[in-house]
Amino acid sequence: MFKLISNLFSKSTAPYQEKNSIRKSETRKYLNNTVAFQGDLSVITIENLMELMSHAGLSGELYLAAPDNDACFNIRSGALVFGHMESDFQRIGERLVQGGFITNENLQECLQLSQKESGKQRLGEILVGKQFILKSHLEEIIKEQVKDCFFRVLSWNQGTFTFCVNESPPEEDILLDERIDHLIIEGVIALDQNFSSPGK
Repeated sequence: MFKLISNLFSKSTAPYQEKNSIRKSETRKYLNNTVAFQGDLSVITIENLMELMSHAGLSGELYLAAPDNDACFNIRSGALVFGHMESDFQRIGERLVQGGFITNENLQECLQLSQKESGKQRLGEILVGKQFILKSHLEEIIKEQVKDCFFRVLSWNQGTFTFCVNESPPEEDILLDERIDHLIIEGVIALDQNFSSPGK
């Protein structure tokens, strides 16, 4: 299966790297990993790419590099377990404040504590430890953030993708276990609603 997929995308990879050499330094750190396949998002849509990994039951890490943003998704047996976006995305603390789970004062106190400890403790762990938030609420927000990140990248149609097989999920206590095909349907519906909304 990996050999078939690698042959499918190998032709589209080289030309893209030549015309987007600015990305070489950013993606070089991934080249030492076991790269199964990579290519150009103008050749295959993210939706089709995700469906392929879902149906094939792949496990690994998908790196997406768009002209103005980057994203990374961890996939286990064809299911999405974690993901994040490099920039232009609402952080966990901001989501918690906006959702009314914590106050901005709670957030600033925990951020300062995290900085004093040099990041040894995650922000979420500090918030739960200080009883500013229930762990169940933290789980809800983190899973919502991962799904939102997934929905956002479905509209990307420029950039590159690199899939490294058998990469371990990040050291996160809270992981998703969502079928990608179900998320794609949910994401496409959300995109359609955004475009059809007044003022869009």
